[in-house]
Amino acid sequence: MATLANVTRETRIILKLFAVSLIFIAVLFVFYKGGEIIKNTFFPTPPTPPEEKFGKLPPVEFPAQNPTSLKYRINTVSGRLPDFPDRITVYKTKKNQASLVALQAAREKARNVEFTENETKISEILYQWGNELGDQIQINILTNSFKISSNYLNSVLPTKIVGQVAKREGAIGFIKDFLQDMNIDITNINEEESTLTYLKAAGGKLVEAASEADAQFVRVDLFQNKIDQNFKIYYPSRKESIMYFIIRGDESFPRIAEAQFIYVVPDENNSSAYPIKTAAEAFEDLKLGNSLTINLDQNQTVVDIIDVRLGYYIGNEEQQYFLPIFIFEGKNFTAYVQAVSNKPHEQELQ
Repeated sequence: MATLANVTRETRIILKLFAVSLIFIAVLFVFYKGGEIIKNTFFPTPPTPPEEKFGKLPPVEFPAQNPTSLKYRINTVSGRLPDFPDRITVYKTKKNQASLVALQAAREKARNVEFTENETKISEILYQWGNELGDQIQINILTNSFKISSNYLNSVLPTKIVGQVAKREGAIGFIKDFLQDMNIDITNINEEESTLTYLKAAGGKLVEAASEADAQFVRVDLFQNKIDQNFKIYYPSRKESIMYFIIRGDESFPRIAEAQFIYVVPDENNSSAYPIKTAAEAFEDLKLGNSLTINLDQNQTVVDIIDVRLGYYIGNEEQQYFLPIFIFEGKNFTAYVQAVSNKPHEQELQ
């Protein structure tokens, strides 16, 4: 028969064995995690390479410009170039399919803004209409981009800009109403970023006016929302958009005298990750002149780079993709450098 002493002794033995087992398991765990930490520190597992499902991307097509002899130095807050991820998402641009439906939709857009005369086929995707004032609109039936032209500089010019379009909010509201009449989705337009510039005619062209009181026209430049809420979209000009409208305000009858609306939106369901250069590699491209530079101070020969960031570029020419760029900023200076690495992508190496 078991006595209380025997039961107590056996219980102590069991507890000791259990404690030893816990210590043994803890030691194994520490050695395992320690080995894992050492492996990850000295022999880290390489990240999965970007998928690059679109194959080799086309180069960013910057406008042609004369070579510059500028020299550059890093003058950021940290004194060095920032670190960026090794990859970025590339998006395809949204397009319609060329069809009679697309053409009919373009006809409806033109009709809604009173361009109903002299339909002309310029190409398979580009059509033109006129209105009773002699103005013309050209619409790309695949992208919904359009241009408006008129002979406004040779007509009777307004003495000054008046009415709702003389103020920023009224002018932007007028353009938004115009775009909605054309059945264009404007949810991608960032109203807060959009700008108004006062203009006047001088020497047969438009120049910036000193103030509203001196203005005969206003120019509205529309800008788009950021991509992925982080990356701004950049255009060939530092301050001007590829979506702009020049308005003349004749009393209560504002009229679009000229416009260009190259409207490109990302297809969020059609994207792929691509490797990008380091900031140092992009800086070398800048120094070699492989960039678009916008230098507002023609007297400077040395540019201090005070900020570097990533963004996306859309130019005046038709693009299949939103292409990422590095943006180098200095005083009165901006430069764009292609961000996607020039190295052969994985499929080419196989």
